[in-house]
Amino acid sequence: MAGFQLSMDVSGWAEVEAMGRDATKKLDLAAARALRKTAQWLRTHSSREISRELRISQSPIRHRYNVFNQSTSKEVKLWVGLRPISVHYLGTPKQTTTGVSVGHREYDDAFISPMKSRHSLVFRRKGRQRLPVERVMEDWESEGLSALERWERRAQNRFIELFEQEARNVFSSS
Repeated sequence: MAGFQLSMDVSGWAEVEAMGRDATKKLDLAAARALRKTAQWLRTHSSREISRELRISQSPIRHRYNVFNQSTSKEVKLWVGLRPISVHYLGTPKQTTTGVSVGHREYDDAFISPMKSRHSLVFRRKGRQRLPVERVMEDWESEGLSALERWERRAQNRFIELFEQEARNVFSSS
């Protein structure tokens, strides 16, 4: 028989649809992982830069960060507490004739508390009387906000890079 014959089998469409459903689930999983890793990356690099600018250790800065995420969420929240830091976190306080020095900073009319505690807290009197006293704090909000804004731009590029990496990982594992 001369001619043209075309036979098609359409029984595979169910498999194609199943692959499409699986692909969206896998892409959601890759996006959630990439978001979580991006938030951790942003926490690490921004706290490192802030501690360099303030010339202090990273520990008091890192404790001010909280990452809120869910395993399959489409968003991750990075919360940063920008309230002032007590100066005893900035180094070892030393009493001087004019006040207290901590790290490379000087605080006039301040004194180290005589209380037995784990940290040598630094206080300053509010008036001429013995009481009330206030704890000496260092404001870091402006440095923190500027560093976070700089790293926010970089974080978007980092998310794209991590998403591609996670998507490859998710699709290659199955």
